Amino acid sequence: MRHLVIIVLSVALYSLNSLADCGALVGELKAMKQAQTTIQISLISNHGLFATTLESYSEALSESGGKAYKTISSNMNNSVSSIRDRGLKAQKTALKLEEATDDLIQRISKCLK
Repeated sequence: MRHLVIIVLSVALYSLNSLADCGALVGELKAMKQAQTTIQISLISNHGLFATTLESYSEALSESGGKAYKTISSNMNNSVSSIRDRGLKAQKTALKLEEATDDLIQRISKCLK
């Protein structure tokens, strides 16, 4: 009987320790999600900033005149479109990653209950 009590207490303590570890895991996942969101917002913002910068250079080249400048300006405008398209794709990817992370957190939380 004494051994049974010791075994039951050991299992109970182990279970409590596992629950604490699982609780910490959820906290870590939430922190990971926050970091991920911050990084993604920064990356998306960089795309917009780069596109705006290219537009400024393009306008300056166009205003300075000359045939070569117009060709460069046209190429830069094409680059702006590509960069903006990549930025939109990054936004869509960021949303998908956020949704997947939220789903993972919910599923882990349910497992811990």
